[in-house]
Amino acid sequence: FCGMKKITTILLLSGLFFACKRQAGDDRATTAEKLKKTMTNFLYTSTKSDSTQVKYHVLDVTFYEGADEYDCEFKVELKEGHIDTTGTMVAKISKDLSKVTRRY
Repeated sequence: FCGMKKITTILLLSGLFFACKRQAGDDRATTAEKLKKTMTNFLYTSTKSDSTQVKYHVLDVTFYEGADEYDCEFKVELKEGHIDTTGTMVAKISKDLSKVTRRY
């Protein structure tokens, strides 16, 4: 009976651990999508380029979550006419996603 109690406890704790881990991963994926949308919006509203001619596509983001902001590195594809290039942009984005400070 005592062995069965230990097994039940271990199974419950491991289930809780994996459930928390899965949820944390989902939150990180959701945050990444929000950061990509925020950066895309920033690129279209902050540039003086004609948005009918210049197209941005944020392909990927790597980020660190700080206390007040996200420190991000974006992989961005730029298309303008016949020019097609992919590069890296680095920016800090506030936690509420309202302020983007691009470093390069």
